Amino acid sequence: MRKLKRQQQIKIMDEIKRIYYETSSVNYLFDNVFSNPNFSSIATKKLQKQKGRKWQISNVTLWEIFLTKDRQRRNDLFDFSRCLFYDTLISSPEEIIINYIKNGCPTIEGYYELDSKSLFAQEWTFACKEIDYFFEPDREQLNSFTQHLRFLGDYFVKTNKGYLLKSYKDLDEVSDKISGVFLNSMFDRLLKLYVGDATEDEKNFISISLQVVMMILCYGIGFDQPTIEKFWNEKKNTEPLERLEIAVDKFPDIFFRGPLANITKMIMLQSKGKTGRGMYFDSLHSIYTTYADLFITNDDHFLKFKTENEKDPNMFKIISVHDLKFFNV
Repeated sequence: MRKLKRQQQIKIMDEIKRIYYETSSVNYLFDNVFSNPNFSSIATKKLQKQKGRKWQISNVTLWEIFLTKDRQRRNDLFDFSRCLFYDTLISSPEEIIINYIKNGCPTIEGYYELDSKSLFAQEWTFACKEIDYFFEPDREQLNSFTQHLRFLGDYFVKTNKGYLLKSYKDLDEVSDKISGVFLNSMFDRLLKLYVGDATEDEKNFISISLQVVMMILCYGIGFDQPTIEKFWNEKKNTEPLERLEIAVDKFPDIFFRGPLANITKMIMLQSKGKTGRGMYFDSLHSIYTTYADLFITNDDHFLKFKTENEKDPNMFKIISVHDLKFFNV
């Protein structure tokens, strides 16, 4: 019986090709594993490539590294990452979202390549091959754009003895520039597509999902807006609210499952407690629980995400970095 289990373990490890490291696990490896002089990030990368595995990070991970305030640590983390992780970034959240839509929002997706061609992708590959090449966004622009992104944390929650989501009953309060009548109409159309009588929690999920799709897919608020704009404007120029109506009519499944739904789930999870500044980044990372073979983290939010969505088989991919035994396989 032990022999069978060992064979199964080997088979599982042989099938693991893409291992995703979100930002907290990168910091953990830097501080607690590869700080040991006996361990070499360059040798480890070479070994993993020989095994046919990709230890990958994303442009979201890089962005968070670039946000590190201490300049020396920021540079050290960048150098460490390009020595350890694969020479291509995993596809950006926007690339994955658009590909999911173009594939018809399937319940189960077929295999396809996930090497990014978007933000930082070309520079990252070059930096991995040329050790003298270093890149990072302009600090002022980086901080300004990050504030632009983090407003979503304020958008989705409000302070009232803690943090609360805007429920489906509060869609009128979303924005003065967006018609509450229009959003309520879109919500009602999605609700009619829901199988069975929706509970209050399920109605709130649909409401938050509606807003997530509006912000990320329709307004293009994220790291990779060109990918969003290219998708929408291939045939004709469209406005954000027109895009939302098209999404509800043409591919409504994105509101209930897939990468955008994962973002919604993470936002709802974090809104149960005091929301941190990294909520939006965590929400984007959550997409990769579906698209990686393993998802390595040192963040309790993802471990709670795993527990609260235990019916989703992808949640078994989420592994605490503390539970890994490095260099034994």
